[in-house]
Amino acid sequence: MKGDLFSPTPRFLWPGGAKCAVVLCFDVDGETTALEHDAALRNRLTTWSQCAYGPTVGVPRILELLDHLGVPATFFIPGYIAENHPRMTGTVATRGHEIGLHGYLHEKLAYLDQRQEEDILLKSLEILTRLSGSRPVGYRAPWFELNPWTPRLLQDHGLLYCASAMGDDVPYRHDCGLIEIPGQWMLEDWEQFAFNADPAWGAPPENCGKVFDLWWEEFEAMHAFGCCFVLTLHPWLSGRPSRVRLIERIVRAMQNNGDVWFARASEVAEWFENNPQARRETDLDLIPLTAEVRS
Repeated sequence: MKGDLFSPTPRFLWPGGAKCAVVLCFDVDGETTALEHDAALRNRLTTWSQCAYGPTVGVPRILELLDHLGVPATFFIPGYIAENHPRMTGTVATRGHEIGLHGYLHEKLAYLDQRQEEDILLKSLEILTRLSGSRPVGYRAPWFELNPWTPRLLQDHGLLYCASAMGDDVPYRHDCGLIEIPGQWMLEDWEQFAFNADPAWGAPPENCGKVFDLWWEEFEAMHAFGCCFVLTLHPWLSGRPSRVRLIERIVRAMQNNGDVWFARASEVAEWFENNPQARRETDLDLIPLTAEVRS
């Protein structure tokens, strides 16, 4: 009927009859935001303190918020941050949230060869396993940037999933079989809130009302389309008071909307691993001409 909103066949079948999944991800980059850029920034106390705010103030506040809302989350923590904030790392785990890999010093993978990347992966695996009490099963590449060999490397070392690429809005598999839980730049707080004067990072921060509208409109559409809404937040940015209220506001709105599965990234990957038929393929070059579209 003319005027009806477009509502395509759902992309994915979610547990419990949910229409979509929501994964809240917190990338605890903390001081590695500065160190990865330039080790000399350790002596720039204002820049350093802004980054340190994430592990020392942002994460504790976010953990309280998640308890208040009754939702789980996935925290991707660089090895350096885990080593320098061991009680924070352990507390994230004991509060029931997932901890995933995020490099050691938030290294850009594009500037590493395969051996260097593997060494960092193994070092980070050891650190996070020791400090969290369980071996991570997921990985997010710093800066969301993967090398061609990264998926196979992760799979070879026993990882279940990656959350770094942007090739879909539901889980899919890399050629090697590793599960990908894709994100997108629009659902990331760096583009909205990151700012530093010198060195110059980001742009003047947006107001929370505008960001709520941006994220909520995407959620409403993804909910209708049966997608996986992956929101990526950094505690040194989104741990600030008004932004914590923004997270509370949008999660409450999602809860009130209904038919939403709030899940750790590992739970989404496990669901796909155990239910491969849940994903509806839409790539016309991959669908056999005789195949019928699932309704």
